[in-house]
Amino acid sequence: MKKIALFLTFFCVAGCTTPPRPAPQKPLVLYRYPMSENTVLLAHTLASHDLKDPDSAKFRDAFFITSDSRGESRDKSKDSWCIEINGKNSYGAYVGYTWALLPAGGNSIIMGSTPTGVVANQLCASAIYPSAG
Repeated sequence: MKKIALFLTFFCVAGCTTPPRPAPQKPLVLYRYPMSENTVLLAHTLASHDLKDPDSAKFRDAFFITSDSRGESRDKSKDSWCIEINGKNSYGAYVGYTWALLPAGGNSIIMGSTPTGVVANQLCASAIYPSAG
């Protein structure tokens, strides 16, 4: 009987332990870098392509975004593109500025005004300038 009680006590204590918590992850920091004038024009063309009235699109900001903080020595092949755009809806009214994101290595724009575009809005809006120095 003592063996059963000892076994149950051990089983209960061993089964009641809490697994170790994983170390908290560092938040992802995204940095923004300027685009050349020609790249900005290309970004505007790509971002406005699928709008109802591409010629009426208004732009406010365009930059490269990456998690690499090394400035000009970063791996530019991993740069995504963020473009802030305002387009017209079916009624001809502007809907307000939203972000468009062209992921690195991607071939399609993720518009912030779409259900999946929440990610584009979050990523582009959270990008910071790298510290000088």
